[in-house]
Amino acid sequence: MTPDRLVELERVLNFRDFGGYDTPEGRITRGKLFRSAHFHEASDADMARLDALGVRFLVDLRRSDERKGEPNRWPGESVRSIASDEGVTSAFPPHLQALLQSDLSPASVADYMHNLYREFAAQPRHIQLYSEWFRELAQGEGAGVIHCAAGKDRTGLGCALTLHALGVDEDAIFADYEYTNTAMNIDARLPRIQARMEERLARKLDAASLRPMLSVDPSYLRTAFATIDEHYGSRDGYLEVLGVGEAQRAVLRERYVG
Repeated sequence: MTPDRLVELERVLNFRDFGGYDTPEGRITRGKLFRSAHFHEASDADMARLDALGVRFLVDLRRSDERKGEPNRWPGESVRSIASDEGVTSAFPPHLQALLQSDLSPASVADYMHNLYREFAAQPRHIQLYSEWFRELAQGEGAGVIHCAAGKDRTGLGCALTLHALGVDEDAIFADYEYTNTAMNIDARLPRIQARMEERLARKLDAASLRPMLSVDPSYLRTAFATIDEHYGSRDGYLEVLGVGEAQRAVLRERYVG
């Protein structure tokens, strides 16, 4: 994984290009597929740099309460922003609820993450938004951005499915997924995140228990894929649910694989 994938921004985390991987047909075009955390704290300089990327559309995977609490500063009206209000809203995010468990431990938090990944694919909001992502990609004009809060879990699955649809091999799919741990610089950011969560929860937290939630682990993505295989037959079967059959995949490869 090369560091030039990461677009260094002042106040936006984990913004990176996930093109450039090899496929049997060639190499995925760079500068068309982007993934990111949210844009609530984007600086003016960040927005200027993002505007220069030629982004045509953005898919925001966050729940409505997340978007209301931390609305994106970017993009402007020239970029189509796609989001969904479908699903239950809550003033208290699920990941914070998980940290209120009485038996909080690294193992219990990792179990929570695996359960989360088991649920991703079947959630109607995700089916809707992943479908919109692929539908917009098929238009082939301009660049696209897919993001959630941290750009690692819901976004991680969406990007993995995208790379699979484009013919990228398993090793590269997992390498792109795991690169979040480098891009987010978890070790440097963990103390500040821990302090903020402790203040909000009025509870002392163990840094070791936070790490499974703040980072990604290949086993999480394997759990999501195994659940998809169980319920939809295969990743290709799930792509069919998203409206991405073999004909649509051929269109995507024509547009994004050089």
